[in-house]
Amino acid sequence: MGYNSFQGGGYSRNRGYQGQRQPPGNDKIEEIKRSAKNFFEWSAQERLQNAMELGKYLSHNLKTNQIRRVLEIARRIHLEIRRGKERDFVDDVVRMRYLLAYAVGKTTNRNQREALKNFYEILDQMLDVIMKPKDSEDLKPAEKFEIFYDFLQAVVAYHKFYGGVD
Repeated sequence: MGYNSFQGGGYSRNRGYQGQRQPPGNDKIEEIKRSAKNFFEWSAQERLQNAMELGKYLSHNLKTNQIRRVLEIARRIHLEIRRGKERDFVDDVVRMRYLLAYAVGKTTNRNQREALKNFYEILDQMLDVIMKPKDSEDLKPAEKFEIFYDFLQAVVAYHKFYGGVD
């Protein structure tokens, strides 16, 4: 064992991206941001792949509780929809959007802020599509939210899988 092994010079999954300017997979995150408006056109495999990439990206800078808060809001909306209480569903989505923006604004750590901002920009586009139904669409807004909620659960799961800390 050399000196570096005692000083943490080896690989550590929970140490962020150790001096790199941007976390691994940033190009993929930009691609996900560009296509987020078309989220409901993604195949199930594309949603899974994008959730994996986003979870991996977020695991480098965000703690589990930072993204679980978003999941908790979505879970409450999901439960209301399941109970047949869709009447205030759009108001809840609006609330979720501004709470995401607030989380980005209040974060002072530069790396966390960048990761949260990317997360916000992806989710906000998806939520915008849910709120503005098209005239000739197959899915109702509540059905769209169910797909969004599944995607968000997958992001949180992969965040943890790739080493996101509590």
